[in-house]
Amino acid sequence: MSSHQHLHNGPRDVDARSPDDLEGRSWPGPVYLVTWMLDQVTAHTGLLMLLGIVLYIIHWVKHRRQQQSVFQKLGIPFVPPNLITGSQDLFRKYLAIDIFDEWISKYGKVFGYYVGWSPTLVVADLDLVQQILIKDFVHFANRPKLVIDAQPVVDTVVGLRDQRWKDVRSILAPTFSMLKMKHMTGIMNGKVDELLRVINERATTGQPIEWYSTFQGLTLDVISECALAIKSDCQQEQNKNELFRAVRGFLKNALNPAILMALYFPSFAKILSIISNKFALSGRMTEIVVQNLKKVIAIRRNDLNVKTVDVLQLMMDSTETPMANGISSKESPTANGLTSSIKTRKLLTDKELIANIWIFLLGGFETTADALTYTTYLLALHPQIQERLYNEVAQVTGGSDQSLTYEEVSKMTYLEQVFNESLRLYPPVVTFVIREARQDVHVGNLFIPKDMSIIIPIWQIHRDPEHWPNPETFDPERYWPGAPAVSRKPERYLGSNSVDNKSLHQTERNLASTAFELLGYEISPCPYAAQVKSLLAPMMPLNP
Repeated sequence: MSSHQHLHNGPRDVDARSPDDLEGRSWPGPVYLVTWMLDQVTAHTGLLMLLGIVLYIIHWVKHRRQQQSVFQKLGIPFVPPNLITGSQDLFRKYLAIDIFDEWISKYGKVFGYYVGWSPTLVVADLDLVQQILIKDFVHFANRPKLVIDAQPVVDTVVGLRDQRWKDVRSILAPTFSMLKMKHMTGIMNGKVDELLRVINERATTGQPIEWYSTFQGLTLDVISECALAIKSDCQQEQNKNELFRAVRGFLKNALNPAILMALYFPSFAKILSIISNKFALSGRMTEIVVQNLKKVIAIRRNDLNVKTVDVLQLMMDSTETPMANGISSKESPTANGLTSSIKTRKLLTDKELIANIWIFLLGGFETTADALTYTTYLLALHPQIQERLYNEVAQVTGGSDQSLTYEEVSKMTYLEQVFNESLRLYPPVVTFVIREARQDVHVGNLFIPKDMSIIIPIWQIHRDPEHWPNPETFDPERYWPGAPAVSRKPERYLGSNSVDNKSLHQTERNLASTAFELLGYEISPCPYAAQVKSLLAPMMPLNP
């Protein structure tokens, strides 16, 4: 073979077929090429997405650690936080009172912990408490922002802030004066009479009485008629009463997964707020209350001759004709930097009116029932105090079985001592005193940055042996007129701290206790009664 032939035949070694043979070969078409390109892009996109997720997690962890370094930077002792929950998960496992007992023992009377990312300062030092709640209250008037801006709580004194909070509270405070509550004594006496019938029926069976649900029935019955304009009749058959079941269900599910999600991941809060308001996730209780109040308000405004003496009417009467822009014509600055109306006080909007009746229900339902239950339990454990209280009631009333008057109840000083001591030992809401710094502020040697939450641990302050001799002892004599006045350090006693707690609910509990004493029954603990500290005490009602 010649070299020419060798060179000529070389390429045919690669593909010895003729050009005619190549015509039948299958080459990649456009679909194949596009598919191949998409596979390559998908593979790289997956890697890029995975890389992006990893980088985001690294950034999020770094940011969360930075958020959870506030107390370390301030030099304040703090509870080491979980990256996601802070220390909030502990409150789902243990009683708040036990957690704070342990923390105060370990970290002292001033320390911090985290709710998710948010720093919360715990202050049990009375000098600092006095400065926060009294001297510098202007800097701590706000409660912490709501976790979810859900209706109707955003329009209540719990949800409102700054100037609007001050305006609304200035309207509500006179509404709940003791003088005005006096006019509702008749309604309350009727509900207390029903309570006595319930107790009589149960006492004749010889079976132990479950006091907590009994007092919940009384409390809801009073609030329903005095504030909601609803005749609930819920004391006899509670489980068949829709409102009673709805209120209990709402409180049971108050700290639901949506709230926890917003606590731990604030970016979800706005989405959850929209969903909650759009789909009315606040529950059946809110639906019943709001719809009924709208109907009653409309009826009363259309017929001015209808005048009912109740909380709703008092709040309606407290409003005045609005200015064109809804703002008073003349305002003046006050010492706390907020303004105060001179000619025309700011109005309650209908939303605020309904919302604050709604919060009145939540604020009174459990706390008043708690106070009555704990007091009854303590009287059962201390028969000598029970006997003395009975004697005072008999002396003031002359042994009459007629309905009690407001004046009679107000003369019962020992009854008030008993309740004060009961509220000292067992404050119905353990950590309700919670505030937020409106600006950077120094309290003593302590620097508190803007927006930091502050909790005053009531249970621990009320049982501090530094301020209360024999703090675990139930001793109403601490409050007798000749005893060393609690007013020397009023912040050491935080048993009654809300705008309405000293009015309607106080009158209700006094009437109930007094009437019960008139029955002449001796209250005794049943053999299997639980130690009261083991009972579940709510950490806070709505606004952690």
